[in-house]
Amino acid sequence: MCAVDHSKNGEGQQVEQPERRKLLAWAVGLINGALLLAVFGPVVGFVTSPLRQRRTGSWIPIANAEELPSGMMKEVTFTVRVQDGFMAADRKYTLYLRRDADEVIALDPACTHLGCRVRYQPDRNRFLCPCHGGVFDEAGKVVSGPPPKPLERTPVKVEEGQIWVYREA
Repeated sequence: MCAVDHSKNGEGQQVEQPERRKLLAWAVGLINGALLLAVFGPVVGFVTSPLRQRRTGSWIPIANAEELPSGMMKEVTFTVRVQDGFMAADRKYTLYLRRDADEVIALDPACTHLGCRVRYQPDRNRFLCPCHGGVFDEAGKVVSGPPPKPLERTPVKVEEGQIWVYREA
C-alpha cells in the first residue's frame, strides 16, 4: 500500500511521498552494515597484517674470503647493532661457514629439533646436537636423530674478497 499525497502540484498530478517502511529498512541496513564493519574490520586487519608488513634486512660483512680455506668449516661470530624500541643493543650471532670451490654456505648452529646449539666435529665432518643426539652432515642435512629438517641456511654472497650474510631486522 502506497502513501499518496492527495494535494495537487501545479500540473494536476498527485505527488508520492516516501514510504516509512522503506526508510526504516534503509536505516536498519545501514546500522547492520556499520556493526558488521565494526566487528569484522579489525579481525580482517589482524589476519592480513603479516601480508602488509615489510621485512627489512641488510647485508653484513663477517669475514675475509681469504681466511676461509676451501673445504674447511669455520665458526664465525659477528655483532649486529639492533634497534629495539628506543634502545639500541649489540647482539652477537654465530654461523658456520664452509667454502667449496665455487660457493660459500652459512649454517645457523641452532638445532631444528629444539634450538640447542650444535657443535661441529672436524674429525667426523659432522654437526652434533648435545641435547638429544641429532646429527647433521657438513651441508646441514639430517643424518640421524630427532631433528625434523636440515640446519637453516643463511643467504651469503662474496664481493671484493669479503663474505657477506643477510640478516633480517
